[in-house]
Amino acid sequence: MLRCAFPLVTAAYVKSTPRSSGLARLACGLVARSSDKTGRAVEKRPSAARRGPMTKDVPQGNPPWFRRVKTALRRGGATEVRPIPVESIVVDERVRLKCQVPLCDSYGRNFTCPPFLPPVSEFREMLSRFDGAVLVQVSAEGPFNPPEKVFVHSKKLHGLMNRAEGIAFAEGFRFAAALIGGCCRLCDECAAVRPGEPCRHPFRARPSMEAMGIDVLATLEKAGLPGRFPVRDRVDWTGLLLI
Repeated sequence: MLRCAFPLVTAAYVKSTPRSSGLARLACGLVARSSDKTGRAVEKRPSAARRGPMTKDVPQGNPPWFRRVKTALRRGGATEVRPIPVESIVVDERVRLKCQVPLCDSYGRNFTCPPFLPPVSEFREMLSRFDGAVLVQVSAEGPFNPPEKVFVHSKKLHGLMNRAEGIAFAEGFRFAAALIGGCCRLCDECAAVRPGEPCRHPFRARPSMEAMGIDVLATLEKAGLPGRFPVRDRVDWTGLLLI
């Protein structure tokens, strides 16, 4: 059913490369470290100059990490790659309510959907600790017949977002996190419906922006990007990279 997808975010596919191993380390909660002159472990974090303050269009100075992310996403088929300040991301508890009213068929049946996710209040606090974000879109023109064809483009987005997260992690953003559009569709049936069975793709599966409580349409409007729901003659799957 299309209502569970809210097709405004990308999903990603990570290949088995050295970069994806970095993504795996991130998922396991490990921290990149180096040693200072005394031999003590010191956490590595990009300097403010290297990160580049986020502006409406491009991080100030167009730092190398952003150029690498943008180039990879564009080559992979992204139609938009737009840096935005974290403050422009709209979080609204009513978005999470729409997972239950009306009841989405993925609620409680997908590990990347509620109620398996943190409360919106916790996500809002987490979000405030990030330095910036990048909106990514994969758009396509219809008609989509049958309607399920719209999800082909969501899978492309999912793969792009995984790749973007891996690149950002390799660039030193150890807390980089990617959010996709619509529920995760890596499996025909999520393992969540089988009691005791774990996620089959823990390093690739990602929650969507809306599952975390983000008002995608309001966020896109503030960024000056297209967004249409419900889907008719065009779809704009949208993902978010937090850095």
